[in-house]
Amino acid sequence: MLAAPSNLRHPTKTTFLLPLSTFLIVVLASCSLPTKLPTPTINFASSSSSSTISESAAIVGEDIGGRMPTTEESTSTGALAERFLPGGILELGQSDAPATLLMFTEHHCSYCREFLSEILPRLKAEFIDTGKLKLQIAMLTIEKYPESNSAALGFLCAGKMEKGYAMHQALFGNPNKSPDAVLSYANDLGLNVKTFQSCVSGSGAALWLGSQEQWAENLGVSVVPAFFLNGEKFVGLPYYPDLEGKIEGTLKESKE
Repeated sequence: MLAAPSNLRHPTKTTFLLPLSTFLIVVLASCSLPTKLPTPTINFASSSSSSTISESAAIVGEDIGGRMPTTEESTSTGALAERFLPGGILELGQSDAPATLLMFTEHHCSYCREFLSEILPRLKAEFIDTGKLKLQIAMLTIEKYPESNSAALGFLCAGKMEKGYAMHQALFGNPNKSPDAVLSYANDLGLNVKTFQSCVSGSGAALWLGSQEQWAENLGVSVVPAFFLNGEKFVGLPYYPDLEGKIEGTLKESKE
């Protein structure tokens, strides 16, 4: 197994560890999900094509492009604007931010938890609150964790009910991620428990999760955390100065 470069800390494996010796540039337009998964388009675009992860990508045969979908739901988590995009993606930050950081994560992953507790607050202060970056969160479950699926479904349904980020924090902050525990977190967040239960047990959330996992597979993502910064793929927990430099470089390119 090749050693990870010095600017990445060890990732959590889903199946096997990809060599990390070279950063890959991934154009999302080349990836699409099988049409058998009837999930709505996931839109990563802002008003400028230079600020998108890709100018055109297909999720279940539906293109990503143009502008934010009119069906998005928006709320506020402190200073963080929160939107639930079609397809189950949770977006934090201003929708017209010139840089987009897409993250595949899982709620048992210690490195993903470290991103939430140590890196995200700095990203928020420096880039998200200033309107330069938006963060999009997608799920990738891990088979060795029996409660990975229930946590992911709980996150998706809380996002649909405008408490996605709060549930994200609750799931990382509590070791118990059983269906009953996730339901108790929903109750603590003031969500309608009956509606939440219906969502978790329904087909919609399962389709969101299945399409995100298929999408991750098509992109070659088998390790969490995994990131795409305006199309540039990197895996594992980065050191903040390295991530900061990548974002600043992306912002500079968006102005050229």
